[in-house]
Amino acid sequence: MNQLLRRFSLIGIVILPAILHGQEYRVDTLARGPRIQLPSTIAFLPGSEGEFFIGERNTGRVFLYNGTVQSSPFCAIPVEDEGEQGLLGLVVHPSYPDSPYVYVYFVRASDRAGILERYRDSSGIGVSPQLLLFIARRDDATINNGGPLRFGPDGNLYVAVGDHGVRPSNAQDTLGGRNLRGKILRLTPWGSVPGDNPYPRRLYWCTGLRDPRGLTFDPATGLLYVMEGGPHDVNEIIRLSRGANLGWPAHLAETTGEKTRPQPLYVAHNADQLALTGIAVYRGDAFPRLRGRILFAGNVEPRLWIGPRVGLIDTTVPEPWYRSNTGFADVQVGPDGCIYLVSGPYQGSRILRLSPVQPQFAGPPPLTATQGVSYRYTPEFQGTPPELELLSAPAGMTIDSTTWSLQWAPSNAQALGGPQKVSLRARNGAGWADQHFSITVENVNDPPLTFSIRRPAEGEESRFLGEEPYVVFSWNTSIDPDGDSVEYVVHVDTVLSFDSPARMDVAAGKADSIRILMPSTSRPYFWYVTASDGKAQTSSSPGISQFNVVVSRLLGREKASHVESVLEQNFPNPFNPATTLRYTLPRAGYVRLTVFNLLGQEVARLFEGTQPAGTHYFEFAKADLPSGIYFYRLIAPGFSETRKMVIAK
Repeated sequence: MNQLLRRFSLIGIVILPAILHGQEYRVDTLARGPRIQLPSTIAFLPGSEGEFFIGERNTGRVFLYNGTVQSSPFCAIPVEDEGEQGLLGLVVHPSYPDSPYVYVYFVRASDRAGILERYRDSSGIGVSPQLLLFIARRDDATINNGGPLRFGPDGNLYVAVGDHGVRPSNAQDTLGGRNLRGKILRLTPWGSVPGDNPYPRRLYWCTGLRDPRGLTFDPATGLLYVMEGGPHDVNEIIRLSRGANLGWPAHLAETTGEKTRPQPLYVAHNADQLALTGIAVYRGDAFPRLRGRILFAGNVEPRLWIGPRVGLIDTTVPEPWYRSNTGFADVQVGPDGCIYLVSGPYQGSRILRLSPVQPQFAGPPPLTATQGVSYRYTPEFQGTPPELELLSAPAGMTIDSTTWSLQWAPSNAQALGGPQKVSLRARNGAGWADQHFSITVENVNDPPLTFSIRRPAEGEESRFLGEEPYVVFSWNTSIDPDGDSVEYVVHVDTVLSFDSPARMDVAAGKADSIRILMPSTSRPYFWYVTASDGKAQTSSSPGISQFNVVVSRLLGREKASHVESVLEQNFPNPFNPATTLRYTLPRAGYVRLTVFNLLGQEVARLFEGTQPAGTHYFEFAKADLPSGIYFYRLIAPGFSETRKMVIAK
């Protein structure tokens, strides 16, 4: 941890530059003793430029700070300051100055009662005090007073009251509605019970509290958070909901039948407790990377901690952010987005302000990228870490608001389009800085784009009568993303796996069609096309297509129109496990197609019945037959022929 580097005075304000965990900020001491004495809390004036009231725990005085601490107090209340008593809570009406009221919670000197009073601001002087709450002290203890005050987004006033220590059962006592100890109380600005409180005609908003030291609302969500503190008991941060029972004391809460105790966001388990005090949810602009995170301070351990963004997780793992030599009583976020710390109320008498330092880029970005490969740049900074904005950037480049990194996967078009220009702005509450650079993208060869085949179409039949069986194959051309020339190869085979001896691979060059001489055999074929740029290739889509070739023979030169019956040689031959038998009938008639072995025994009858004229084929697959020579015979009207085939296993 780098502590204070140097100290100097400027118009009565001590300025302390600091760097902690990579977070740079400036520490300003706005007020200090002996001008103020053991402050316990501050309360900002709504709509002001940073004016606030300061409450002193042991004197009961309240001072206005408007660039300096005013010489005369706003009010001076007789308080009992023994132990943890004194002036404990301070808040200003949210409609100030139209409703010029200041609310103070304190332990009264005369009877040690917990008192909530409202003062009217009359030209900087608190007048016309009005009693809103009276909570009698019924023991000699001085601990667990509570006292934080906050106005909610609903315009009502929330008061956190401790259990007074000696009788922890106060926290669970709701009978009659008179025991206000160990509760979060909700009342109107004039002190009455809101009609929608969870306990009808009662001030209770939540029950089961021990010693609430901090209370805050999230300005963005309206959620309420409470800090259970103290140097000797477990310290917790709890998110409250309407009517919640926080379960103190535990053995009583189990028998009350109340709602399940809320799960704490943070629990300090160490034996010597931190004595957590103030709490706030940061929603300002001065420290952009703190936005949405919980801030909380300690007194025994004089630190300011930060937790993860609220709402993203159900537990808070804090990390220390700033440390002082004396403990803190309160932390608040000012209208300027700066963080204000109250150093007190038992030791130390200072009001501190943590302000941002203007950002500066601390290093260059990577200036090269590769097409299709993730590009990532996490800028480093001097000054307070800022939020980032892309003023101009190539398409697809984004900023990850969790890691504050630039992320991008360059496209082929961007690789071919020359250097890609980026303008990046870093901004925090102290100012901004820009970074301009160009990224050169290395091109990665892309295969030609997908394309479709045209003819022969799926299931198309190409007929040839007394001529060479030339088939014309055609396809749509492909485009290469890199601008390379594209050449094509036509692939034809008799089996779908394209691994038979009959396979043909015919180069077509840059043409989109080619004429290929097929075997003079009638049978089905499969085909597809590949397009290549010399480095990578793409197959046609939707893929492999099937077509049929029908080759017919003439009975004579002068009778080309008369077709004879033909039994063709099976293909493939030899075969394993299947082969195709094909024949042509000049006219319809009774047909029988059989297979038999060398002994003349029939082993299969593939067809027997009437068939129309035309070409017919059957697949013969007989896995149970041994290897050897077999014969297949076609008997048709005026025709009978036998051919040999071989099974080779």
